[in-house]
Amino acid sequence: MPIRNAPSQIPTTLRFMGSRLAHRMRGGGHVPVPDFRGRVELAVQALGDEAVLRCDWITVQPGAEPWLDTGLSLPAGQAVSLIADGMVYASRPLDVGFEAKMGLWYRVGDSELAKIVGNASTFYSGKGGALHLTAKPPGEFADRLGAFEPAYPRKPLSGAFTVAVIQWRGDAVAALQVAAKLEPELFEPALQRLQTPVAPPPGWHYLWRLGQGEIFTPQADDASALCCHTRSDVGILQFPVDRPLTRDSFVSWSWCVEQLPSTLPEHIEPTHDYLSLAVEFDNGLDLTWMWSASLPVDTIFQCPLAWWNERETHWVVRSGTEQLGQWLDERRNLQDDYRKAIGDDLPKRVVAVWLIANTVFQRGEGKCEYRNILLQDASGSERIVGANRSA
Repeated sequence: MPIRNAPSQIPTTLRFMGSRLAHRMRGGGHVPVPDFRGRVELAVQALGDEAVLRCDWITVQPGAEPWLDTGLSLPAGQAVSLIADGMVYASRPLDVGFEAKMGLWYRVGDSELAKIVGNASTFYSGKGGALHLTAKPPGEFADRLGAFEPAYPRKPLSGAFTVAVIQWRGDAVAALQVAAKLEPELFEPALQRLQTPVAPPPGWHYLWRLGQGEIFTPQADDASALCCHTRSDVGILQFPVDRPLTRDSFVSWSWCVEQLPSTLPEHIEPTHDYLSLAVEFDNGLDLTWMWSASLPVDTIFQCPLAWWNERETHWVVRSGTEQLGQWLDERRNLQDDYRKAIGDDLPKRVVAVWLIANTVFQRGEGKCEYRNILLQDASGSERIVGANRSA
């Protein structure tokens, strides 16, 4: 039988603290962009009023007020670039924190919230309205309009993001092309994301709660494969389905994991960096099958993160590094695994397949590929990744 609970948290916590202190002694940690504000302002001045409507500087600090009113009112259809630097810390001594690409969010008027992609990206203001910003760790939003979960008070955080809010006059692409020649490190990413955005594979979308990202991409020369590359980021890619959960329900996939995001056991919050495939059910719960750095195969544990711990269960199906770089096949009976991992009160339907990649906490790197993701039951099969889908 699978292990219901993961090993004691204390040894992993001590190992984590030791690894982060050693990381700090080696000179690790966030390195601010040299003369960030000065370089942005020089580029903006060089572009002149013909290209730049205005450039405002906003400091976004985590605090009791969820959203910061920037005092800016954006006209409808306005092209705006957010160029950001800085860190927000849960623990500055242990260098546990996140960059803007993970936790800088914006809202325009009464539109839905959105997250900056990378540390520099451009958006259009839609109907226009007041611009609000916030610094937010994962899992705190109650809805798409930016309300915060009242049951999960914000933990004390330190640090801040320094954000240049640049409103472009006329063609944003043309202006960014010039800016990228003047300061490629700062403006080239925003230009590339505007010209050639990294879209999720067809049929997939990112979970709104964690925001858009650039983690998952189609495999260029294989229609049945999907690539995952994460560094100091988090993303959940979802594929909606609607299939009954029966004793004949299976999920199968192949994956080739090249690099695991953590070297420590992943069952505590500060080491919860991992790669996994998951299935979501119609009761709002999800079960994920993950590759662990060191937890034994068949370890089962609840997600250690607030909000998620009431919804997500992890099952270790691979462990260690010996099989990294190899294509491996998995096949799981959904009903059997649900009973063993969660309980006998079975849901009725499978509503989504997820791919999860998390490198927020230790800010490491994870790489893998997936192919031939398949849901199957007595009524037929549904190929989730692949050119030929059948129901």
